[in-house]
Amino acid sequence: MAARLGLSLSNAAVPPAGQLSLVLTDGRLELRDHESKRKGVFAAFISIDPKTRAGKGSRSQPLARAIGKAARSVVDATAGLGHDSALLALLGYEVTALERSPVIAALCEDGLRRALQDESIGPRLRDQLRVINADARSVLPTMNPRPDAIYIDPMFPPKRRASALAKKSIRLVREVVGDDPDAAQLLAISRQIARERVVVKRPTHAQPLAPNPTVTYEGTLVRYDVYRT
Repeated sequence: MAARLGLSLSNAAVPPAGQLSLVLTDGRLELRDHESKRKGVFAAFISIDPKTRAGKGSRSQPLARAIGKAARSVVDATAGLGHDSALLALLGYEVTALERSPVIAALCEDGLRRALQDESIGPRLRDQLRVINADARSVLPTMNPRPDAIYIDPMFPPKRRASALAKKSIRLVREVVGDDPDAAQLLAISRQIARERVVVKRPTHAQPLAPNPTVTYEGTLVRYDVYRT
């Protein structure tokens, strides 16, 4: 794995200050900083709330409503740790998760590997979700058939209050992937590729990634802006 990702190999469980490490434990792959004592950040698909992954009311949540009932194939163009990709797959969509960071993609692949071994969700994910380490801007124009919907969840802009600290998982992922300054370009490409719609996840305090979304579905802390294609 170190050779594939172009990383040096170390026996240290915790990296020196100012550095990050991928740590392969007995059970999973973790991203750690020097403050990680017992565990770091990892992809956890089996922790998805059962109430949102099963039952007739599951597609009433804002994300599923934004993707739409007519969609079958969905590309998560900014998969990250894969939580939303897994959720959409468990809701019945055929999901291709694209993540351009090799490190974050490795975490996402490991999360899928462990989820497939879980009896409760493994059979439901096996033919519904695949993870690919690639830049969506390059891959999307080559997809045939084109996906019904494309989902974009760019790194959120900082909150207005500087004192509001992001969750550890977001902080470490941001250190690896940066701030997604090309998110607007990805949206423009996606609007040319998706057969029906592009959905963009935004925090409630942020401006739309592009003007005049067709419709918006509000959640508690985030919203989903839909752009018809």
